Formats: sequence, C-alpha cells, structure tokens
Amino acid sequence: MVKNKNLIALDLDGTLLTTDKKISNNTKEYLNKLEKEGNLIVLCSGRAPRSIYRYYDFLNLKSPIISYNGSLVIDPKIPSFNKISYKLEKNFLLNLYKEIINKEVVSILAENEDTIFCDKEDDFLFAFFEKANMKIINGPFDKVINCDTFTFVMKLKNENEETKKSLLKSFDKINKDNKYRLRFWRDCPYAEIHIHNISKAATLNLLVERENINKENVFVFGDADNDIEMLSMFKNSFLMINGNPKIRKYATYLTTYDNDHDGIIYELKKFFN
Repeated sequence: MVKNKNLIALDLDGTLLTTDKKISNNTKEYLNKLEKEGNLIVLCSGRAPRSIYRYYDFLNLKSPIISYNGSLVIDPKIPSFNKISYKLEKNFLLNLYKEIINKEVVSILAENEDTIFCDKEDDFLFAFFEKANMKIINGPFDKVINCDTFTFVMKLKNENEETKKSLLKSFDKINKDNKYRLRFWRDCPYAEIHIHNISKAATLNLLVERENINKENVFVFGDADNDIEMLSMFKNSFLMINGNPKIRKYATYLTTYDNDHDGIIYELKKFFN
C-alpha cells in the first residue's frame, strides 16, 4: 500500500457543486494543491461523463471519473485506461416499462454512450444528461429502445408515498431474480434503476485497489441516497450538512459547512493541516 497517498472522492450535485452548479475558487485552489502533492481527486456522480467534463477540466484533474453512479469509469487523460462498464439489460427495461407506464410513471429517459432514448423531453433531466453530441430518439420507449443502457430514469405521476409503494410493487413483480434495485430521488418526482451491488462505492473500491491506496487514506463526500454505499464503505466519510438527514447514520462525519460555503475543503484542511 502507498501509505502517504490519499484518494478524495467527491460527489457533484449538492456536494462539490454550489446551488448554482459551480465550484468556488477556494475549493479549486485547495484541491489543486492536494493533487500537486500527489493525492488523487476523483469525481463520483450519477451524471453522464459529458456532464462531468466541465468540472473535471475546471479543476484540471488527472484522474479517472466515476459516472452513472458507478456504472462507467473512464480516464479522460489516458485513452488506454481499462474502463469499467456495466449496463441495464434491454429486455428487463422493456418488461418494466410495459408494467409501469401510465400507471405510476409518466415518462422515461435512458441512454448509452451516444444515444438518449426518451418518450418525452425533460428539461430537468437534460441538466444532468446533456444533449450535447448525443443522438436523441423520441417516442414510446418500447418502440425506440434497441440496446442495453447505463440509465433508466422515471418521472413519477407524483412523489407521494402511495405512488412510490405502487411503483415498488410493480418493480418487484418484474425483478424476480433480484438483479436490480429501485432508488427514489430526493425532493423531486423521479426514480431510477441500478444494478444490485454496482455503485459509486463498488467501482471506487476497484480504483483504490488499482492505485494500491490504503483504505485509511480514502476520503469520501456525499449528500444523497446514491452516496450511501460510498459513505458506508470508507472510514473517512462525510455527509454534507445540507444533505439528506435520513442517511446521516451511514457517514462517519457531518460537515460543518454546506456546499455553498466550501464545506469540503474545511473538513479536508482539518485532516491535512
């Protein structure tokens, strides 16, 4: 193990990014300092890679990117990097779509490397899954989907508990071999499918092993349900104070400041200084 090298894994929305989707100059300067000292800064997001690059480039990082909540890991600076890739099976998605559409769910968005499949365009989702350089295929999902995908995001009829319970019941009916999981987004009427045991944490752990880093030297920051596994796996885990209070039990620490007030670097400075 490399005793003195640290890996710092950062979620984007609600964690590294401010409310207006920016990174402060103070945070940038301190993360640059840590990287120059030989540490690895890894962005870990549910976003697509193309929606992460602007922040990666702004920070001038030299590290892999964990995207789609761990389903795809690439290194933009090293074309020969042996990427990690997991996809949702088309047939499962088709069966689920037929079961849920017009019941609990009003629209679907899914995508692979170069194509977005959606039955209704959604400006909210396109903030995370940007259209840039992507082929857009609109229409009933069962008519347009032609491959396995990294994502399957559903817009619910509403976000009340009755609708969520109904969707879970429909999902369990299709998910007979228990291969997939259903996760609801916080404070908005969306849910997504992901592969059981594939998460930011699982792929981050693979990077930790590849880089031969001691787990005691891994620091992770998150704010939402898709960060639970990552917060649980590593000792130096931080839930943002602006994050979901229901997942506080999964993190070792709670940040003193939020994502709009350099909450990440305040905690890192306490450790590294």
